[in-house]
Amino acid sequence: MNRRLLLLTAFILLFTTVFSQSKKITVNSGTWTLTQYASNIIKVSFLPKGYITNENISDAVIKKPQAAITIPYKVQRDGAFVGNEYFIKIAAPEKDNEFYSFAFRLHDSEKIFGGGERALPLNRRGYQFNLYNGPHYGYGEGADNLNYSVPFFTSSMGYGLFFDNPSKGYVDIGKTDANIFKAGFVSGELNVYVILGNDYKAILSSYYQLTGTQPLPPRWAFGNLMSRFGYTSEAQVKSIIDSMHQQDIPVDAVIFDLFWFGDSIKQTMGNLAWVNKDKWPNPTQMLKDFRKQNINPILITEPYVVKSSLNYDASKQYHAVDSAGNPFVLTDFYFGNGGLIDIFRKDARAWFWSKYKEQMNNGVEAWWGDLGEPERHPQQVYHNLKDLGFNRLFKADEVHNAYGNQWTKMLYEYYAKEYPAKRLFSLNRSGFAGTQRYGIFPWTGDVSRSWSGLRAQLPVLLGMSMSGVPYVHSDAGGFAGGEGDNELYVRWLQFAAFTPIFRPHGTDLGDIDKNSFSFPSEAALIAEPYRMYASFAINLRYSLLPYNYTLAYSQAKYGEPLMAPLYYYFPKDTTATTIADEFMWGKSILVAPVLHKGDAVRNIYLPEGKWYRFNDTGIVEGNKWTTESLSMDKIPVYAKEGSIIPMWASKNIIQSTHDYDSKKDIKIFYYPSQKKSSAILYDDDGTTKNVTGEVISFNAVTTGNKLSFTITTNKKSVYQKGLVRKFRISVPCSFAYPMNVSVNGVKLNEQSWIKTAYQFNQHTMFNSIEVQFKGDAVTMQAEIDVK
Repeated sequence: MNRRLLLLTAFILLFTTVFSQSKKITVNSGTWTLTQYASNIIKVSFLPKGYITNENISDAVIKKPQAAITIPYKVQRDGAFVGNEYFIKIAAPEKDNEFYSFAFRLHDSEKIFGGGERALPLNRRGYQFNLYNGPHYGYGEGADNLNYSVPFFTSSMGYGLFFDNPSKGYVDIGKTDANIFKAGFVSGELNVYVILGNDYKAILSSYYQLTGTQPLPPRWAFGNLMSRFGYTSEAQVKSIIDSMHQQDIPVDAVIFDLFWFGDSIKQTMGNLAWVNKDKWPNPTQMLKDFRKQNINPILITEPYVVKSSLNYDASKQYHAVDSAGNPFVLTDFYFGNGGLIDIFRKDARAWFWSKYKEQMNNGVEAWWGDLGEPERHPQQVYHNLKDLGFNRLFKADEVHNAYGNQWTKMLYEYYAKEYPAKRLFSLNRSGFAGTQRYGIFPWTGDVSRSWSGLRAQLPVLLGMSMSGVPYVHSDAGGFAGGEGDNELYVRWLQFAAFTPIFRPHGTDLGDIDKNSFSFPSEAALIAEPYRMYASFAINLRYSLLPYNYTLAYSQAKYGEPLMAPLYYYFPKDTTATTIADEFMWGKSILVAPVLHKGDAVRNIYLPEGKWYRFNDTGIVEGNKWTTESLSMDKIPVYAKEGSIIPMWASKNIIQSTHDYDSKKDIKIFYYPSQKKSSAILYDDDGTTKNVTGEVISFNAVTTGNKLSFTITTNKKSVYQKGLVRKFRISVPCSFAYPMNVSVNGVKLNEQSWIKTAYQFNQHTMFNSIEVQFKGDAVTMQAEIDVK
């Protein structure tokens, strides 16, 4: 616990006063309201005198307030103090041009993280940026305002700040004044949730208690999602899928960009139907054919309907309006003049869903929502929020950041109603705090196909993950522009193998736009030897399926991130706090992507403890920098000592996650430690919502050359009825050999351990033994078959 939290604890013990559920205090400039939500969370809001747009339209917070306030505070004429006057000082919001701005005092060494998508250093102190979702075509390093803003920040001083306000805003984190953090908004309730915590884990966990975790995705979401801008015909898509299968490259989904509803980029948005019968002669049969191959079809939609589309006249009544209440017509929209669906209206949502349902009936499995910031959203546009309980029209800037959230929520709620047992997969690049509850899988927008674009993804993804958005990912390989750099493509896919969603996606327009640079995003179409290296990365992704799916369970159940900066797991390591080009994939795997063309070596910082190189099992001592030689077939990846990592070791060629059988072909990689280790493997059917899956727990400890390994399950009854699981337990050969091994108290003959080569993307040496799991007993299998 840091010094300031010790002071806070003492202050609580000495001065805590219990009040009713909320406390209102009036000062000269307005009224403070304080409401407590947990023992470490208090909401502080301020209503300035004469302020008339105080509505809170957000649905981010789902936690209910406590009955009493126990966190100490003071309110004085110049502001509020949460904890004590030495802890967090909040100056009352003042009018600053168009914004009403809070101000917080920063301490000299304080670091501030979060705020959503920013291609900035992870420590955002010294920067000013907008809280306004917006596109940035072809961006790279330094892009500070991207598609998905989340006004949640964590401090190295042991607290977090969440501003539950989706109106247009900004933050200035010590740029104008080095000791002041300012956050301003143009409208809405002026509030901040102060979240106290001993470390970053506690703060992020408490934020998830406020806003909710992400539901389990379908298991196929962790496969290779085939995508480009864009597929232009059925024949083209099928030909590419055939090439992928011929090259033994697995595919779990195919994603159709805007050419499914038109032959050109402009003047077709809003058709929402397969209009070209020559290029798409039988969409329903095509979708059915893909489903037979266990390939999930995904279609793009946008919330805009242009005048030249099939649905403009029918949809006009559901558009956002002007100040007079007439449907607003965008006259400077890139895709054509038209209107924006008013997603806040119940009737507009119903109309929009009817178009989704039509395609679902045809065989579409999931959805991609684009331009949901909204991309073009003039101040003169007004929205009707009467169905949300508000009786006036709201200007665009007042609701801007809530739009993408409401769109994803619409899809989630209708999907749950129509398909109550099925999990939703919803790509969308924009949202707000809390959108994770609705199953959003955001990508990082139209990144440049460049090394700068690749490097920008580290702070963007890590910043989003620490902002409470767990499944953010990038267009692997890059989206915009480029020079046909195969090395960049491979390095990006190697990085993407350790991110929440693996979706190579880039511009390849062919004859549609010959002036635009085209490069295939599908690995089967890449020249050798780069195709082989890309294939290695994709197959490694599939090998990690049981580990990745377990990460998804831990996010849904406990609010744990899939991807995290080093400082999250090593908060006391002052060097780890400064590292932005490495990350943890789960708690066990450290990844150091290759980020510069032609690099022959990579400098890597390893926190305390022993680390096993994932590719050759060599052991490296941590708490220092190390240098690793590079080759094109891999990037530096390390397993932390004590890690227990379940992997899919199928003996057959994998075509999709549909081939996954968790009852066999699971290899448990244990990286020995003198400390006790534990991990879980989560398993269910991969598709059904609200299912109670099986949690298999592994515990291990190594003492000298003796390894003890324990396996337990929360579903013993199914094993008593005859279910058997087979696990292959593997230990790196770099550790002591031979060993005396005991599993669940049953001693295994050391001759049963054999030396084997297991291939990730090159040969790796392990000692392995295969065991059967029968609920509360483990026995050696009669025949050991490790190849």
